[in-house]
Amino acid sequence: MSPGKVSNLNFEKFYNIIDGKQRGSDKIHHGINPASGQELWDVPIASEQDLNDAVAAAKKAFPAWRDTPIEKRKELLGSLAESFQSYSDEFISLFCKETGKPKKFAAMEVDGIPGLIGFHRALEVPCEKIEDDEKTVYTEYSPLGVCAAICPWNSPLVLSVGKVAPALLTGNCMIIKPSPFTPYTALKFVELAQEILPPGVLQVIGGNNELGASMCAHADIAKIAFTGSIATGKKVMATSAATLKRVTLELGGNDASIILPDVDIKKVAPEVVMGAFRNSGQVCVATKRIYIHSSIYSDFLAEMVAFTKTIKVGSPDDGDNMLGPIQNEMQYERVKGFFADSKAKGYKFAAGAPDVQASGTGGYFIQPTIIDNPPNDSRIIQEEPFGPIVPTQPWDDLEEVIARTNDTSTGLGACVWGADVEKASQIARRLEAGSVFINSWERITPQAIFGGHKESGIGGEWGKTGLLAYCNPRVIHVYKS
Repeated sequence: MSPGKVSNLNFEKFYNIIDGKQRGSDKIHHGINPASGQELWDVPIASEQDLNDAVAAAKKAFPAWRDTPIEKRKELLGSLAESFQSYSDEFISLFCKETGKPKKFAAMEVDGIPGLIGFHRALEVPCEKIEDDEKTVYTEYSPLGVCAAICPWNSPLVLSVGKVAPALLTGNCMIIKPSPFTPYTALKFVELAQEILPPGVLQVIGGNNELGASMCAHADIAKIAFTGSIATGKKVMATSAATLKRVTLELGGNDASIILPDVDIKKVAPEVVMGAFRNSGQVCVATKRIYIHSSIYSDFLAEMVAFTKTIKVGSPDDGDNMLGPIQNEMQYERVKGFFADSKAKGYKFAAGAPDVQASGTGGYFIQPTIIDNPPNDSRIIQEEPFGPIVPTQPWDDLEEVIARTNDTSTGLGACVWGADVEKASQIARRLEAGSVFINSWERITPQAIFGGHKESGIGGEWGKTGLLAYCNPRVIHVYKS
């Protein structure tokens, strides 16, 4: 099928896609535009029967897809990327409505999808060969079968396609469950894919937590790839254990940035702020704790505050904003709890205000806020807000600040900022986190595996290593005699 515009792709009607066909439901729900509070389009809620039908279709499609040469699978993924690109404007508009992200940041995510697919198309599934006088041993990697992706609301496209690309490349079939808060772009992406991929290879079924639990319990699903909260990730793992499913869990973080005394304050402080507040702090690897050397603490904090005050917050329709709203009411109320706690405990608000101001639009807007030197046992230090509020603390002793950074049950990302790159690198290697960034805020890349230490997850995705998360190793021993 040649890529291009699909004639019947309607961006105001949404369906589950099962065995290549559109399917509605007696039960519907809808997302909310977080910038206005207005209801968006109806989407069908998948039933247990829908799930069973999707799994059966994937099971049926799997042998032929597995046996399709990898170059042909890559070609079809390339066609999908091209077809998606032809709908870039429509996806950007839809993405703004479901997430509330400012248009330029929505465009960055949408426009990055073909590149994300393209990176995976450049990878090869590894094969190792060992030979001695007696035998030749081949270590090969075969696809798992039917995989399921349970996807989050903060970056609904990249965190869905980032599971689809490696799964399909390695020969698996994939069923996506998008977040009920942001179902629209994933539903439409999979609908688009039906023009290119064989039926049953890529499907999407929308629903609530019960549907996710049913996926984890389903005997014919070989793997769950989950991105979301630590609490839900533990439930995914517990439910999947009954069938010994493979799981990849990319969970929450409480990322620290260590600021060394030799940084260029005016240059680095705005970058650290961006690491904390991009996407209104709704990033699993956003900077959540900032440790600044005491000799520059006041000056660095002042630069952070000055830059934070220039950040424009508003609706995607209101022009050139840097930040949009919190994506949903549940998260909005949770983030407000960090403000209330910090106010009740008397912590100093260096930027922002203790009381979250309503914007008057009905949207879930919060001004970016910095808490100046709260105690180590404070909620804002100990927990992940997943919103635009971040604490700063001074430090003097390097050993002590490394210990403070590592004193958490999570370990997703971390940053070290310093003019002496060698020293910063030595510190980075002592931090208990899956991805550590030197002189940058947390910018994950599909070129390297992404995963967390401790309660931030199990396994990882992306990069050459990430392909193996969708494979079983198989060793062929060939004896010569």
